Amino acid sequence: MIAGGAPERLPPGDAAPTCWRFEYAGEGPVTVWACGYRASASAFEASQKMASAAQEVRFQKGRYLIVVDWKNVSQAGVTTLIRAIQRSLPD
Repeated sequence: MIAGGAPERLPPGDAAPTCWRFEYAGEGPVTVWACGYRASASAFEASQKMASAAQEVRFQKGRYLIVVDWKNVSQAGVTTLIRAIQRSLPD
């Protein structure tokens, strides 16, 4: 886990998030960004304004915006990782 910084395409906003980056290795490289905002509305706004990209999923849960980027990983592998992340976040 690396603290600081943010995903490149994260739009600027009034409330700067605190972000952490996680790197996973397995089938292929996976990078997960977890960005915490002070309010869930800010996380929602950022998820709506962030530009889409190939081989990337983003979702918002509460005050967290999660961005998952992968290369050469099966859909089943990515889905399993995303579900585990969703379960680990507070409501």
